[in-house]
Amino acid sequence: MLINPCVGGNFFFFFIDKLKVITPKANSRPSSRLRRTASNHSYDSDDISNNHGGYQKHYGNEDHTTSNWTAHRKHFFILSSAGKPIYARYGDESRISSYMGVIQALISFFADNDDSLRCINAGQHKFVFLLKPPLYLVCVSRSGESESQLRDQLGYLYSQIISVLTHSQMTRIFEQRNNFDLRGLIGGTEIFLDSLGKLMNTYPGFMLGAIQCLTMPRELRDKVGAVLGRAKCKPLLYAILLTPTQLITLLRPRTHSMHPSDLHLIFNLLSGSTTFESSESWTPICLPKFNNKSFLHAYICYIAKKVCMLLISPDKDSFFEMSTVKQKVVEDLEAGGMLASANLSHYLSDGKTGDTGIPGLRHFLYKSRTNVQFTMPELTDPYTSLTARKRLMRQYQHMNERMHRKTRPLKLLFHVGEFETMLGWITSGFELYAAFGPMVSKSAVVLMSNKLLKWIRKQEDSLLILNSPSFEKFK
Repeated sequence: MLINPCVGGNFFFFFIDKLKVITPKANSRPSSRLRRTASNHSYDSDDISNNHGGYQKHYGNEDHTTSNWTAHRKHFFILSSAGKPIYARYGDESRISSYMGVIQALISFFADNDDSLRCINAGQHKFVFLLKPPLYLVCVSRSGESESQLRDQLGYLYSQIISVLTHSQMTRIFEQRNNFDLRGLIGGTEIFLDSLGKLMNTYPGFMLGAIQCLTMPRELRDKVGAVLGRAKCKPLLYAILLTPTQLITLLRPRTHSMHPSDLHLIFNLLSGSTTFESSESWTPICLPKFNNKSFLHAYICYIAKKVCMLLISPDKDSFFEMSTVKQKVVEDLEAGGMLASANLSHYLSDGKTGDTGIPGLRHFLYKSRTNVQFTMPELTDPYTSLTARKRLMRQYQHMNERMHRKTRPLKLLFHVGEFETMLGWITSGFELYAAFGPMVSKSAVVLMSNKLLKWIRKQEDSLLILNSPSFEKFK
């Protein structure tokens, strides 16, 4: 159910009063309020600590009774169905247990009436709920993102927890003790929940439901894939070469593809901590879309700067076999000159919009719906500041939400804003979102967009992986 302040009744206002989503009175003292504030300082912060050993959130000690805590534009809360706090994006979740209790009571109130609470709109704030018993996930946001986009983000946070525990283990634990404190089991992995919150603010792959591929010549990508394919051993399920946010190549069995959301969790695993860069690692991981009931085991090793090899096996005792595969792959890549600076590492930076030869084009996102992949150029002027980049991301999110709205979906959308002119274009084969200068006319935008599509089609085999190789090809 979606409710507005005018229809929620007294119980809704009790909830709002408890969370204090109100405008403070003049000269009032600081209090525990998630509120619309008159201050010019609001935070949609992505600044988190990377101290994995004894990890402490950058905002972990932030007092929820201060204006700094309430000024954050987007909060995530995770609690158990019994009301036990599990995670809060900002501050110490144990100190806001009263808020968690109210959230649990509000959800239960609607459940007792055979209803499910999905969203509350309260002024600038959206309260978005994702109910995955025994877990409840809540986002409180005034970032301008839509209900569906925020719920998708909650879904990724849920998947992140499943990747650490598996659905079967978590269900079994709460069946035995419904008031179990899950923080004891996920302790030390909060860094990945924090990094996921950061990544979802900046990486458009989550919004598009697609994977970004590293732009490189198809011939080089095929050579790298062939090296991985020839190194196959029996316990190896997936062989992946990637950067922290871009896929270079992926080898798989013919009968097992990899879902984009599972790859997003792998990207988050790499970008969430720098500890994997220093040594070989062997870690259990559950890929929820592949199988949410059991663990796979991932061998992680950086073979060059920002280039990681990830080998996934169902056999927990196959570390040394995976290490041998890595060594063979590295030797073959070096022998073929593919790890040299003139080859693989040369392509680690995104291309620029100038490469398209379209002067008025500032930035674009192109998604191949057939391949579930996307490409985008490097963010350059006027998107060099964090504020400008976040504004552009919000523009993309607004365009995406409006065009995919269930009540009235659109195939083409032209939007003129204060800072840029935007075009959204959706067909059965692709989605295109492009940013131009604010004074560009509609006819010029259409002309430049057609030129961009022609350029993408010409470069498509370098921008995307058009034929994902399988191990069977190299038998």
